[in-house]
Amino acid sequence: MKKLLLLMVSAALLLSLPALSDMFHDRTDPTASGGITGSIVDEGLKLTEAVAVEQVAYKFYAGSVAGQTYTFTGLPPGKYDVLLRTEQHVFEGLRLDVWGEDEELPKEDKAAIKKLIDISDDFYPHKKIVRAGGTVEQQKLLVEQVRTEFTLNPDASVQEGMLRRIDYTIVRKTREVWQIAKVRHMLRENPPMESVAFFHYRPQLAGIRVADEIVMVDDVHLKEKKEE
Repeated sequence: MKKLLLLMVSAALLLSLPALSDMFHDRTDPTASGGITGSIVDEGLKLTEAVAVEQVAYKFYAGSVAGQTYTFTGLPPGKYDVLLRTEQHVFEGLRLDVWGEDEELPKEDKAAIKKLIDISDDFYPHKKIVRAGGTVEQQKLLVEQVRTEFTLNPDASVQEGMLRRIDYTIVRKTREVWQIAKVRHMLRENPPMESVAFFHYRPQLAGIRVADEIVMVDDVHLKEKKEE
């Protein structure tokens, strides 16, 4: 009974997506004149969400989308990485190095981090580390979490579709044990069952310097000469 109640409460929170966006995205500064804008140019790809990440201040801002164009306004000065979501694709430029360092982890550390992520949230049984980077003491992760299991809505009806969450996670090694230091939910969505998300790294979405003007970013294409 307790587990059933927990599922109902969790679903109620997760499905209030518009309200939740204010909870896990920071508010922009209405006095700031800086911003970012750009487009996905492939026919048939329609943007659904856009997120800008300022890693030094650890701030996450939601942008506006219109067709194939995304725009962020009111951004404080800083260096930003952008993540874009379409119906089937995620384009991102997250810098996962730690202060410029990116070291290869031993296999046992990779396995320990995977196990840590796998047990981190019971509500999302299916997890995937999309990309990771950093040092032997600290790693930054782009993580996809999915729930396809039976879930009840607040009115006791059965939830249709699946639940997906995309996280930016920082893990640190304390002595011999890896621990989760920080987690930010970048996107949450309720797509149809069997929906997929193909992830693509795009360098033009990484390290965008913003001062007091709107920065125009190079167009993003589905197919690039170098796919990472």
